[in-house]
Amino acid sequence: MIPFSVSATMIKLTVNYSRSDEKSDQYRVDIRDGYWNFPVVEVPKGKEREQYSVIIEGYNSTSEAKKEKIELSGADFSRRKLLCPKSGVIVIENTEKFPRKISIAHEGGEASSLEIQPQSSVEYPFNEVGDYTMTDEMFPWNTASVKVLGTTYVWRLKEGSNNKDIPDIAPGSYSLKIYYGTKDIYTEDFMVVQNAAQSFIYKIEKGRVNNLNAISTSMD
Repeated sequence: MIPFSVSATMIKLTVNYSRSDEKSDQYRVDIRDGYWNFPVVEVPKGKEREQYSVIIEGYNSTSEAKKEKIELSGADFSRRKLLCPKSGVIVIENTEKFPRKISIAHEGGEASSLEIQPQSSVEYPFNEVGDYTMTDEMFPWNTASVKVLGTTYVWRLKEGSNNKDIPDIAPGSYSLKIYYGTKDIYTEDFMVVQNAAQSFIYKIEKGRVNNLNAISTSMD
């Protein structure tokens, strides 16, 4: 963690995100048996399928938590790891022409079952903090994880330039965190006091977060 102190009553966030290939430990090589050389064509890696999100621990937004969406198609969820604020809602969409059933369990507790009608969706509220597992009842190996945080603020990033102003943040200590899916990949602690605006500028590329600079400007 990188601690620093600023004078601020407003935070301006800028995150430039370039979608990259999904990281993988697997690789392919040519096959040689002493007589023959079999060139193995490199299989393109898939693009990052999970979402990057920014949270500020200690800050609770007064605005309503946005809904997050996941699709169920064939034997696959469109995403595997979702981050959700407390009291957030996930919309689960069935893209098939027949009903689908999924179960949702909270940290090993009893699972609740949902039936989703053909080419329609259901909304599921996550009111308790913790880890959840969504399981496709038709293909039980097809699962997705949901991590529900104690914060009510989750800013989900899109590819390209992302800009956000937070004008209602009170003086105090905070932690800015960046997640990929449900994994915390970057943390920065800071102190907010009055009469200035603080800008945070980040770049996400090839799965890495770079802090470009931190600019403080007076609001007097």
